[in-house]
Amino acid sequence: MKKYLFVWAVLLSPLLVNAQQDAIYSQYMFNPFAINPAYAGSRDALSGVLLMREQWRGIEGAPSTQTFSLHSPIGGNKMALGLNLFNDGVGPTKNTGALASYAYHLRLGKLKLSFGIRGGIFNSRLDRSKLNYQNQADRFNNTGTVNTIVPTFDFGSYLYSKRFFAGLSVSHLLENQINYPNFPSDAYVVMRRHFMFTSGAALPLGKNTVIKPSILVKYVENAPVNFDINTSFLFNKVFWLGASYRSGNGIVLITEYNITDFIRIGYSYDIVMNPLKQFTTGTHEIMAGFDLNLKKTKSVSPRYL
Repeated sequence: MKKYLFVWAVLLSPLLVNAQQDAIYSQYMFNPFAINPAYAGSRDALSGVLLMREQWRGIEGAPSTQTFSLHSPIGGNKMALGLNLFNDGVGPTKNTGALASYAYHLRLGKLKLSFGIRGGIFNSRLDRSKLNYQNQADRFNNTGTVNTIVPTFDFGSYLYSKRFFAGLSVSHLLENQINYPNFPSDAYVVMRRHFMFTSGAALPLGKNTVIKPSILVKYVENAPVNFDINTSFLFNKVFWLGASYRSGNGIVLITEYNITDFIRIGYSYDIVMNPLKQFTTGTHEIMAGFDLNLKKTKSVSPRYL
């Protein structure tokens, strides 16, 4: 019970204020499309990723996220289409969504610049039977589930080459309000814009090793700036091994294995280094991806970015 009360003090306090609201991804460097629609089509393949994340294991009501993304170039590789499906549960709330993406790629010498837009529906459900009220007079039909659906739109840009990338994206452009039926008019959640900047490079270290440093910076209005700093190594074009530092949170250990040129699996473990560490054994994230009809190359290619 202590674990449950503590985590809800952490998780529910942002509902009426500004805070990081979107799901967190430790393996952002291996799944950039999840945070930037402009990445669609940059792998020169029909590319898909399935990801499952269990955050703060051991704490009741902790975040649990499942996502599936698919994107592919069309029209001579200048344009791309994509799809994102997600399910994100936190305590009594569960958010699901389906979003479609469109990206356009421009060649700038040795670089490519893409712009992408993503739009779809965001469905938020609240299980009232899991709510507790300090004042029982405030209990209004504390059974059943209420839900609301709002549109959401994202925008992104992505600059990349064979060895370098940088991206800037913003989600929830409309900043819609989530108002649950039969709740007080002042009990709502604002879908704040999330600004994300990513950058990194894939640099050869000898014949069989590639180093990939990268950074992810996240900003939400009136909330602290968060960032991930990562360094990963690719050995023999098969095995990735890396680690990240996440501001105010902890250390992330990451690995990915390229089963074939077209199939890959990844795993990350978050070591919590904030006050939650006494209640949780950490966070687990599993990823599986595929690339169909990927152009084969023996040099460092955008698929490593």
